[in-house]
This record gives sequence, C-alpha cells and structure tokens, in this order.
Amino acid sequence: MKIVSKGQDREGRVKTINLRLTEKEFSAINVLCEKGKISRTSYIIQAVLNEKVLTNLDAQAIFQLRKIGNNINQITKQIHIISKFIDKKDHYLPDILKEVESMNEQIRSINEYILGTNHDRKN
Repeated sequence: MKIVSKGQDREGRVKTINLRLTEKEFSAINVLCEKGKISRTSYIIQAVLNEKVLTNLDAQAIFQLRKIGNNINQITKQIHIISKFIDKKDHYLPDILKEVESMNEQIRSINEYILGTNHDRKN
C-alpha cells in the first residue's frame, strides 16, 4: 500500500492510498458499489472506518420511510382529535389507532435497521 498526497477533493481529502486487489476482490467491491449506487471511495472509507455502509438506496429508503412516518403521525393526531367527539363504543377508532401506531413503530424499526443502530453490524 502506498500513500500519496495529491490535490484536495470535494470532501477535503488530500491523501491517496493505492491498494492492490485480486480481480475477484475488485469485482466484488464494484458489484456492491453498483448495487448500492455508491462510489468505490465512499464504500471503502465507510467499510474501513467500520461504519455502516450507507448506500444511496438506503438513503432514499430512509427518506421515504420518514415521509411515511410523518404521514402516519398526522393520521394518528387526526384520529385522536376525532375520537374526542364520538362515542368510542360505537366506532372502531381505538382499534384503528392501535394499528396506525403499530405501523409507525415498524417504520421506526426499519429505519433503525437500515442505519445499523438496532442490530449487530456483523450479521
């Protein structure tokens, strides 16, 4: 491995490391980067620094899940408001509210899983 100083990139990186890989290793990294729509540099840095490798697909999924979670929170608030004005014995709002809250919890769990905050990263 050879470390070289070059010009600065967009993230302020100034050091370059030349790394020797087998064809199989290089191909495997390329496949992972293509699948995750992430650059080799970003992938390798995240992996070497022992971080959860967050791909562009993960980031898009998290963004969409957060939007869905926000919508579910708004629905939950509306159900709470409506439930104050009706006889709960005659309606299914408490059951609906439990289901909505369950969905929101599932979304939070998925977010945590993608971000690597709720599971062992070596799995």
